[in-house]
Amino acid sequence: MKLDLYQIDAFADAMFTGNPAAIIPLNEPLDADLMQSIALENNLSETGFIVASDRPDQWDLRFFTPTTEVPLCGHATFASGVCVLRHLHSELDKVSFNSPSGVLTVERDGERFVASLPASAAGDWIPSQALLDVLGVPVLVSGGSKFPFVVVEDASMVRALKIETGVAAAKLTEPGELMVAAPGDGDLDFVMRVFVPGVGIDEDPVTGAAFAQITAYWSKRLGKQKMRAEQASKRSGLVIAELCGDRVRLGGGANDFMRGQIVLP
Repeated sequence: MKLDLYQIDAFADAMFTGNPAAIIPLNEPLDADLMQSIALENNLSETGFIVASDRPDQWDLRFFTPTTEVPLCGHATFASGVCVLRHLHSELDKVSFNSPSGVLTVERDGERFVASLPASAAGDWIPSQALLDVLGVPVLVSGGSKFPFVVVEDASMVRALKIETGVAAAKLTEPGELMVAAPGDGDLDFVMRVFVPGVGIDEDPVTGAAFAQITAYWSKRLGKQKMRAEQASKRSGLVIAELCGDRVRLGGGANDFMRGQIVLP
Protein backbone atom coordinates (compact mmCIF):
# COMPACT_ATOMS: atom_id res chain seq x y z
CA MET A 1 0.00 0.00 0.00
CA LYS A 2 1.23 3.48 -0.87
CA LEU A 3 -0.11 6.62 0.81
CA ASP A 4 0.53 10.18 -0.36
CA LEU A 5 1.93 12.55 2.26
CA TYR A 6 2.03 16.35 2.18
CA GLN A 7 4.13 18.18 4.76
CA ILE A 8 2.82 21.73 5.02
CA ASP A 9 3.99 24.54 7.29
CA ALA A 10 0.85 26.16 8.68
CA PHE A 11 0.77 29.86 9.60
CA ALA A 12 4.09 30.31 7.81
CA ASP A 13 5.23 33.46 6.03
CA ALA A 14 8.68 32.13 5.09
CA MET A 15 10.55 28.86 4.79
CA PHE A 16 11.20 27.12 8.13
CA THR A 17 8.56 29.14 10.00
CA GLY A 18 5.08 28.18 11.16
CA ASN A 19 4.06 24.74 12.37
CA PRO A 20 4.71 21.70 10.17
CA ALA A 21 1.97 19.09 9.84
CA ALA A 22 1.91 15.90 7.81
CA ILE A 23 -1.37 15.47 5.94
CA ILE A 24 -2.33 12.08 4.51
CA PRO A 25 -5.34 11.91 2.15
CA LEU A 26 -7.23 8.62 2.19
CA ASN A 27 -10.09 7.04 0.28
CA GLU A 28 -10.95 4.74 3.20
CA PRO A 29 -10.18 5.04 6.94
CA LEU A 30 -7.13 3.30 8.37
CA ASP A 31 -6.90 1.35 11.60
CA ALA A 32 -6.24 3.68 14.54
CA ASP A 33 -3.12 1.77 15.61
CA LEU A 34 -1.68 2.13 12.11
CA MET A 35 -2.40 5.87 12.06
CA GLN A 36 -0.69 6.21 15.44
CA SER A 37 2.36 4.31 14.17
CA ILE A 38 2.56 6.56 11.09
CA ALA A 39 2.33 9.67 13.28
CA LEU A 40 5.14 8.37 15.49
CA GLU A 41 7.26 7.66 12.41
CA ASN A 42 6.59 11.17 11.05
CA ASN A 43 7.68 12.60 14.43
CA LEU A 44 5.91 15.91 13.86
CA SER A 45 3.68 17.53 16.45
CA GLU A 46 0.66 16.49 14.38
CA THR A 47 -0.29 14.18 11.54
CA GLY A 48 -3.72 14.72 10.02
CA PHE A 49 -5.56 11.93 8.20
CA ILE A 50 -8.27 13.20 5.85
CA VAL A 51 -10.78 10.74 4.38
CA ALA A 52 -12.64 11.61 1.19
CA SER A 53 -16.43 11.54 0.86
CA ASP A 54 -18.64 11.62 -2.22
CA ARG A 55 -18.20 15.42 -2.24
CA PRO A 56 -14.78 17.02 -2.85
CA ASP A 57 -15.55 19.83 -0.36
CA GLN A 58 -16.34 17.48 2.57
CA TRP A 59 -13.84 15.23 4.34
CA ASP A 60 -13.41 13.40 7.64
CA LEU A 61 -10.38 14.40 9.73
CA ARG A 62 -8.51 12.83 12.66
CA PHE A 63 -5.44 14.16 14.48
CA PHE A 64 -2.49 12.23 15.92
CA THR A 65 0.57 13.46 17.82
CA PRO A 66 3.52 11.03 18.02
CA THR A 67 2.00 9.57 21.19
CA THR A 68 -1.78 9.99 21.11
CA GLU A 69 -4.92 10.93 19.17
CA VAL A 70 -6.29 14.37 20.06
CA PRO A 71 -9.77 15.79 19.39
CA LEU A 72 -8.65 19.10 17.86
CA CYS A 73 -5.54 20.52 16.25
CA GLY A 74 -5.76 23.95 14.68
CA HIS A 75 -2.61 23.93 12.60
CA ALA A 76 -3.32 20.45 11.21
CA THR A 77 -6.85 21.60 10.31
CA PHE A 78 -5.31 24.60 8.55
CA ALA A 79 -2.78 22.38 6.74
CA SER A 80 -5.50 19.88 5.77
CA GLY A 81 -7.43 22.72 4.18
CA VAL A 82 -4.35 23.88 2.30
CA CYS A 83 -3.77 20.32 1.10
CA VAL A 84 -7.28 20.07 -0.34
CA LEU A 85 -7.59 23.62 -1.72
CA ARG A 86 -4.06 23.91 -3.11
CA HIS A 87 -3.25 20.36 -4.20
CA LEU A 88 -6.27 18.04 -4.39
CA HIS A 89 -9.13 20.33 -5.52
CA SER A 90 -7.72 23.69 -6.54
CA GLU A 91 -11.09 24.60 -8.09
CA LEU A 92 -12.59 24.94 -4.60
CA ASP A 93 -12.50 28.00 -2.35
CA LYS A 94 -13.74 26.33 0.85
CA VAL A 95 -13.62 22.88 2.42
CA SER A 96 -15.19 21.39 5.54
CA PHE A 97 -13.95 18.60 7.79
CA ASN A 98 -15.97 16.39 10.10
CA SER A 99 -13.77 16.00 13.18
CA PRO A 100 -14.08 14.81 16.80
CA SER A 101 -14.56 18.52 17.64
CA GLY A 102 -17.38 19.05 15.14
CA VAL A 103 -17.30 20.64 11.70
CA LEU A 104 -14.15 22.64 10.95
CA THR A 105 -13.71 24.75 7.80
CA VAL A 106 -10.85 26.25 5.83
CA GLU A 107 -11.24 28.81 3.05
CA ARG A 108 -9.06 30.86 0.74
CA ASP A 109 -8.18 34.46 1.50
CA GLY A 110 -6.24 35.51 -1.58
CA GLU A 111 -2.91 33.72 -1.32
CA ARG A 112 -3.56 32.96 2.34
CA PHE A 113 -6.03 30.73 4.17
CA VAL A 114 -8.44 31.00 7.10
CA ALA A 115 -9.47 28.16 9.41
CA SER A 116 -12.64 28.33 11.51
CA LEU A 117 -12.52 26.50 14.85
CA PRO A 118 -14.92 26.33 17.79
CA ALA A 119 -14.03 28.84 20.49
CA SER A 120 -13.20 27.10 23.75
CA ALA A 121 -15.42 28.07 26.65
CA ALA A 122 -13.87 30.36 29.24
CA GLY A 123 -13.01 28.88 32.59
CA ASP A 124 -11.32 29.67 35.89
CA TRP A 125 -7.93 28.20 36.63
CA ILE A 126 -5.43 29.23 39.29
CA PRO A 127 -1.80 28.14 38.91
CA SER A 128 -0.16 26.40 41.83
CA GLN A 129 2.59 28.09 43.81
CA ALA A 130 4.98 25.43 42.51
CA LEU A 131 4.16 26.44 38.91
CA LEU A 132 4.64 30.13 39.72
CA ASP A 133 8.00 29.35 41.34
CA VAL A 134 9.13 27.45 38.24
CA LEU A 135 8.11 30.25 35.85
CA GLY A 136 9.94 32.83 37.94
CA VAL A 137 8.07 35.83 36.47
CA PRO A 138 5.06 37.70 37.89
CA VAL A 139 1.73 36.34 36.62
CA LEU A 140 -0.96 39.00 36.19
CA VAL A 141 -3.89 36.87 35.01
CA SER A 142 -4.65 33.18 34.69
CA GLY A 143 -7.51 31.21 33.23
CA GLY A 144 -8.54 28.68 30.63
CA SER A 145 -10.45 25.46 30.29
CA LYS A 146 -8.97 23.08 27.73
CA PHE A 147 -5.72 25.08 27.71
CA PRO A 148 -4.61 26.69 30.99
CA PHE A 149 -2.94 30.05 30.41
CA VAL A 150 -1.06 32.70 32.30
CA VAL A 151 -0.57 36.31 31.24
CA VAL A 152 2.66 38.12 32.16
CA GLU A 153 3.60 41.77 31.96
CA ASP A 154 5.25 42.14 28.57
CA ALA A 155 6.27 40.32 25.42
CA SER A 156 9.96 40.26 26.33
CA MET A 157 9.18 37.92 29.24
CA VAL A 158 7.42 35.52 26.89
CA ARG A 159 10.25 35.61 24.35
CA ALA A 160 12.93 35.12 27.01
CA LEU A 161 11.24 32.15 28.68
CA LYS A 162 13.48 29.08 28.37
CA ILE A 163 11.86 26.03 26.86
CA GLU A 164 13.02 23.91 29.80
CA THR A 165 11.24 26.29 32.16
CA GLY A 166 8.04 26.24 30.13
CA VAL A 167 8.01 22.45 29.93
CA ALA A 168 8.64 22.10 33.66
CA ALA A 169 5.79 24.53 34.40
CA ALA A 170 3.40 22.80 31.99
CA LYS A 171 4.03 19.46 33.69
CA LEU A 172 2.57 20.97 36.87
CA THR A 173 -0.85 21.48 35.22
CA GLU A 174 -3.36 18.63 35.18
CA PRO A 175 -3.43 18.25 31.37
CA GLY A 176 0.30 18.92 30.99
CA GLU A 177 -0.39 21.97 28.82
CA LEU A 178 0.35 25.65 29.39
CA MET A 179 0.12 28.91 27.44
CA VAL A 180 2.22 31.89 28.48
CA ALA A 181 1.03 35.15 26.92
CA ALA A 182 1.55 38.91 27.11
CA PRO A 183 0.44 42.10 25.37
CA GLY A 184 2.16 42.45 22.01
CA ASP A 185 5.06 44.60 20.95
CA GLY A 186 5.42 46.50 17.69
CA ASP A 187 2.31 45.94 15.54
CA LEU A 188 1.25 42.82 17.47
CA ASP A 189 -1.80 42.71 19.72
CA PHE A 190 -0.50 39.79 21.76
CA VAL A 191 2.34 37.29 21.92
CA MET A 192 2.28 33.77 23.32
CA ARG A 193 4.10 30.46 23.61
CA VAL A 194 2.62 26.99 24.19
CA PHE A 195 4.13 24.02 26.03
CA VAL A 196 2.35 20.66 25.74
CA PRO A 197 4.47 17.83 27.20
CA GLY A 198 1.21 16.11 28.20
CA VAL A 199 0.76 15.00 24.56
CA GLY A 200 4.43 14.45 23.81
CA ILE A 201 5.35 17.94 22.53
CA ASP A 202 7.70 20.12 24.54
CA GLU A 203 6.96 23.40 22.75
CA ASP A 204 4.51 23.66 19.88
CA PRO A 205 5.52 26.16 17.16
CA VAL A 206 2.02 27.53 16.38
CA THR A 207 -1.05 26.14 18.15
CA GLY A 208 -4.45 26.76 16.60
CA ALA A 209 -6.32 25.06 19.46
CA ALA A 210 -4.59 27.39 21.92
CA PHE A 211 -5.63 30.44 19.87
CA ALA A 212 -9.19 29.06 20.00
CA GLN A 213 -8.85 29.21 23.78
CA ILE A 214 -7.23 32.59 24.35
CA THR A 215 -8.60 34.78 21.52
CA ALA A 216 -11.77 35.54 23.51
CA TYR A 217 -9.68 36.77 26.45
CA TRP A 218 -7.68 39.19 24.29
CA SER A 219 -10.77 40.31 22.39
CA LYS A 220 -12.43 41.32 25.66
CA ARG A 221 -9.28 42.89 27.10
CA LEU A 222 -8.38 44.88 24.00
CA GLY A 223 -11.92 45.62 22.81
CA LYS A 224 -11.15 44.20 19.37
CA GLN A 225 -12.65 41.34 17.38
CA LYS A 226 -9.73 40.94 14.99
CA MET A 227 -6.14 40.86 16.21
CA ARG A 228 -2.62 40.24 14.96
CA ALA A 229 -0.65 37.81 17.10
CA GLU A 230 2.62 35.93 17.15
CA GLN A 231 3.40 32.57 18.66
CA ALA A 232 7.01 33.29 19.57
CA SER A 233 8.47 29.80 19.34
CA LYS A 234 11.84 29.16 17.72
CA ARG A 235 10.09 28.77 14.34
CA SER A 236 7.51 31.49 15.10
CA GLY A 237 4.21 32.08 13.35
CA LEU A 238 2.02 35.09 12.61
CA VAL A 239 -1.73 34.59 13.00
CA ILE A 240 -4.68 36.88 12.36
CA ALA A 241 -7.12 35.82 15.09
CA GLU A 242 -10.76 36.91 14.90
CA LEU A 243 -13.54 36.15 17.38
CA CYS A 244 -16.85 35.54 15.61
CA GLY A 245 -19.45 34.53 18.17
CA ASP A 246 -18.74 30.94 19.17
CA ARG A 247 -16.06 30.53 16.49
CA VAL A 248 -12.47 31.70 16.15
CA ARG A 249 -11.12 32.38 12.67
CA LEU A 250 -7.36 31.97 12.25
CA GLY A 251 -5.69 33.32 9.13
CA GLY A 252 -2.14 33.02 7.85
CA GLY A 253 0.23 31.84 5.17
CA ALA A 254 1.21 28.31 4.25
CA ASN A 255 4.44 26.86 2.93
CA ASP A 256 4.69 23.55 1.06
CA PHE A 257 7.79 21.82 2.38
CA MET A 258 7.61 18.26 1.11
CA ARG A 259 5.52 15.75 -0.80
CA GLY A 260 6.19 12.03 -0.70
CA GLN A 261 4.79 8.54 -0.34
CA ILE A 262 4.52 6.19 2.58
CA VAL A 263 5.12 2.58 1.54
CA LEU A 264 3.35 0.03 3.73
CA PRO A 265 3.64 -3.75 3.47
